Formats: sequence, structure tokens, C-alpha cells
Amino acid sequence: MSNIFDGLYVDQLFHKNERGETIFYPFGLMGRGYLLPADREAGMRRSMRWLMAFSLLFGGFFGVVVLRMLAPLETVPLLTWLIGGAAFAAGLGAIVYMQSRLSHGLEPMQGPAPTVGEWFRRGRAARAPWTHRVCLGLGLFSLVLAAGGFAMGVTEGDWTGFAAGLFMLAVGALLTWDGALGLKMRSRGDTPAHTS
Repeated sequence: MSNIFDGLYVDQLFHKNERGETIFYPFGLMGRGYLLPADREAGMRRSMRWLMAFSLLFGGFFGVVVLRMLAPLETVPLLTWLIGGAAFAAGLGAIVYMQSRLSHGLEPMQGPAPTVGEWFRRGRAARAPWTHRVCLGLGLFSLVLAAGGFAMGVTEGDWTGFAAGLFMLAVGALLTWDGALGLKMRSRGDTPAHTS
């Protein structure tokens, strides 16, 4: 199970440069990279695994709470919304703080940040091959759902179904594109440019 979790959330944050050194990106590849000593890599991966799991549980919990509050929107007092918003901001701030603390004492890498295209390429290369197949499958399934949303929107005159179809179309197109490019890259044996 940890291999699946690492493949989706953790492995993309650790890359090797041309000298074989590990570069750690606590905020993803668009953020600053830090040179990670080999003796700290296992502990850092473990810490990131726990932090990512906590972030997912935190986001899922607040997502469920917000959905419950939206149903009887007019019955939820403004104070409850304010307290919930403050709790969410505090939790998010704590996650960002813990993430930034992981890089404490590490040497920051110099040089320009990667471009968006390079970020996507390096992310695909860091993921396990099975994640590309999952992306492709989920993307195709999302396109089927998009067609259903469009059909419902047209036949029932429901604009929400049409809007849901547009959303699923965007999600499906992105997942299918990312999965197909990842599989193509793996089949060619391409790797992204190393960090300096």
C-alpha cells in the first residue's frame, strides 16, 4: 500500500541530479530544491509520507464538513462559517509550516526554477509506470462521464448537468493527456533533464 501512496504523492518530490545526489522539493518541482544527504533520505521520505497522509485526511474531512453545511445553507449561522474558515486556514498554515520545516538545515539548490513543461516532464518521470495507466483509465472514464453530463444537460435542459460535463471533459482530457504522454515517455526510455 505504501508503494501506491509513494507513487502518487511522495516519489515526485525526490529527484537525482547528474552527480547522483538526491534533490528534495518540499513544495513540488515548481518550488525550491534542496540537496538531501543520503543518510537523511529514508527519514525524509517517511516524514513526507505522514505529512501527505495527514493533508489528504485534513482535506477530505473539511470537504465532507462543507458539503454537509451546504445542504441546509440558510440554517448554518455565519459564526459557524467563520469558525470553520479559521480552523481550515489554521490547519492549512500548519501543513505549510511543517512542510517548510522539513527543509531546515538543507543546502538550497541554485539556478532557475524549472518551467511548467519541465515540471510536468519531471513529475511523469518520477512516477511509477502503473500510475500512467491509472491516469489514462481515469481520464477515459471521466470522458464517458462528461458525455453523460452533456446528454443530461441537453435532454433535460439542466445547465448543471452541462456544467458538470464541461468540468469532467477538462479533467478527462488532462488525465488522458498526462497518462498517454507518461506511457509514451516510458516506452521511449526518455528521462527529463537533471536538476543542477
